[in-house]
Amino acid sequence: MVFSSHAFLVFLLLVLLGYALVARIGASSAPKHFLTFASLVFYGFWIPAYLVLLGGSVMVNYGLAGLIRKNLGHARAHQWLVLGVVLNLGLIGYYKYLDFLITSLNWGLGAQLPLQHILLPIGISFITFQKISFLVDTYRGKVGEVPFPDFLFFISFFPQLIAGPIVTQSDFLYQVKQKKNAWSLNPYGLAVGFAIFSAGLFKKTILADQISPYADHLFNMAASGGAIGFMDAWVGAMSYSFQIYFDFSGYSDMAVGLAFLFGFRLPINFFSPYKAASIREFWRRWHISLSNFLRDYLYISLGGNRHGFTRTMCALLATMLLGGLWHGANITFLVWGALHGLFLVINHGYVRSGLQWARFFGGSNRVAQAFRHLLAVLSVYLLVTIAWVFFRAVDLSTALRVLKAMFLMTDHPSFTPTTYGVVTFIWLYFILVWCLPNTVQLFQRFAAYLHAEEYLSGRTLAVKSLAEKHPWWSYRMNSFWAILAAISFSVAWFALSNLSPFIYFQF
Repeated sequence: MVFSSHAFLVFLLLVLLGYALVARIGASSAPKHFLTFASLVFYGFWIPAYLVLLGGSVMVNYGLAGLIRKNLGHARAHQWLVLGVVLNLGLIGYYKYLDFLITSLNWGLGAQLPLQHILLPIGISFITFQKISFLVDTYRGKVGEVPFPDFLFFISFFPQLIAGPIVTQSDFLYQVKQKKNAWSLNPYGLAVGFAIFSAGLFKKTILADQISPYADHLFNMAASGGAIGFMDAWVGAMSYSFQIYFDFSGYSDMAVGLAFLFGFRLPINFFSPYKAASIREFWRRWHISLSNFLRDYLYISLGGNRHGFTRTMCALLATMLLGGLWHGANITFLVWGALHGLFLVINHGYVRSGLQWARFFGGSNRVAQAFRHLLAVLSVYLLVTIAWVFFRAVDLSTALRVLKAMFLMTDHPSFTPTTYGVVTFIWLYFILVWCLPNTVQLFQRFAAYLHAEEYLSGRTLAVKSLAEKHPWWSYRMNSFWAILAAISFSVAWFALSNLSPFIYFQF
């Protein structure tokens, strides 16, 4: 079930009504069980048979966590952990990468093994990472005994079930414990949660889906071998960069808003990544929960920065390659991950060298600083957009065809008629991304996002956001913001006829 659909909005209304009723007349734990049941209905709406897969996986991981906890301090605990990680990765490997492996074997060995065409269980990548983090945290002694209903609720809670954010036990289970008998809706959570959800729905249906046809036009033309000009390529690539930006930003807001409706807070997962002045900063702002997972459970396990610069860079490259592969079983995702790994290595090397932008663009006054910051932000955006070409392309040849046009390695005309229609919109998207406050800043006074403090208190940007300079840009519990939220929701609702799935649902 897709958040941006009529079916989900009906489902959400029924869940809210049912939750309020159960919280009023039921036992203290009844609302939690009701939400768990609703979450399983939400997951099974697509393919009910995969509920068996989800339920079996949850029970196996819960049992393994218990065995790890009972054997802490002994080698057997590590053996149970390894078994759990292997089983989880084996499950995702079977469903997500089996055909990729078969294709690679057929290509490398000249074999004729048939493809299985296995239908990917929705959200399996996020669910798998969540279970692995629970097992690792149990092994590290960070998790006590957790009742099975709480564990099932932690894994299946529908706002984060399909595409994250990747929620760790330390971020969620303590909230379940704090609930105790306070399982009821409140006007404060409903108002703020609805406003955040509406903002996310608006981003998805109005901003992401309206520009997606221009990106699709470019990449479809490239895939079919059609003529692509210089401006066609750049406009199409930038269209996709804004499509995926608002698509994922919208989903992240909708997930947080949905959780806040029921009194839960999810981790911040998106914070104006196109305002980043370095690739390292970009990854602190884009898919934050995935970046944190890769850092805490993969990069550090590979040695992190504890074994010298060369080993650190190798660990960084390996982490980004695996992060790219996590997104999909295609060579294009590996190239995308390799590019970002290379960008990060260059970034670290630049920082380690002690070079400063001021050496190339002198001056320490505010104008010079603002110019250097703008140049850095623009450079990061262009590098990220180039890498997005591989992320979006269906195969390597399509990506290379687009890149050739972007770098004037083609004789085709600069413009096709379709390109003219989107140029104006591109400038509007630049303004929205670079000049306006993001949703986390708009709702900062309500603390709806976990771990947002370090982003809101930091001064990583040279220019303060409008939300900081003008308090009237911050959401308040008044009629103006209520009407604005209602208008955003209504406009987004009527745009649902242009339904397209969230990009990250495929992962």
